Amino acid sequence: MNWDDFRIVSAVCKTGSFTRAGRILQINETTVGRRINRLETEMGLTLFDAVDGMRRPTQACAAIMRNLREMEKSADEIRRALRGHDHLQRQFRLSTIAAIAEHWLAPHLPQLLTALPDLSLSIDTSDQNVDMSRWEADFALRLGRPKQGSFLMRRIGQINFVLVQPARTGADEPLLVTYPEAMIDMPEMVEMFDTIGNRQPRVETSDLNLIRELLASGRAIGVLPEAMAHRLSARADLLTTPITVAREVWLLSQPYLRDDPVARELSAWLPTLFAMRKKSAPLPPKDDFL
Repeated sequence: MNWDDFRIVSAVCKTGSFTRAGRILQINETTVGRRINRLETEMGLTLFDAVDGMRRPTQACAAIMRNLREMEKSADEIRRALRGHDHLQRQFRLSTIAAIAEHWLAPHLPQLLTALPDLSLSIDTSDQNVDMSRWEADFALRLGRPKQGSFLMRRIGQINFVLVQPARTGADEPLLVTYPEAMIDMPEMVEMFDTIGNRQPRVETSDLNLIRELLASGRAIGVLPEAMAHRLSARADLLTTPITVAREVWLLSQPYLRDDPVARELSAWLPTLFAMRKKSAPLPPKDDFL
């Protein structure tokens, strides 16, 4: 047995895939499978089961994961000590919607990445929620409480909404902009219809940037997150009205990151984005936990 084989076991546990583990470790899938098979033969144990196209750790494998995490942590500390200020960069996969990535994350990420030179992020902004149980992301920001799963989760804030419409109506009725039909039961949509009455939507989209541009035309009515509407609220030709509902923001993270110091920094920083308004996001306290 050698540490390098266990490093491969850890990577497969994190990613649920020989292919993705190989990509992280910069070796091919065949090598990953051969090294796992060799270790299983030496130990007389099965480390992974193939379930629904994923590599799931067996009970025996799960039993050694805490030790593997400690080994990884020690190895990282040794590398940093030997390399001085040449930090070993860590990449985490973060999944969220495009609006959060663009309007909450992007303005403040440079400060965080400057303060944490050993951190890099791969940010996924697809509309589809990643499956955290399948290890498709290390962190995820979601609107609304997720179903219970094999991941850590906590509420970190909320997003408030405003109704935006022309301040004065002319001969033409404002164009109604809504979410697609599959999302029409979202709380902010329900309250909008309660306020303006049932009307036929003229545009349906989940793209909040597109909604903002349509509302900025002064000829449409719709709902936006408050943080995205602050420029519109200063315009005399538009009327912005707060609505009573809000959407909870939840942070999901993989359990194996609980003791990772860089992950702890990131998970402590993310909630600050939703607790502030126009000020810069502060750096997380050193003793904050996932």
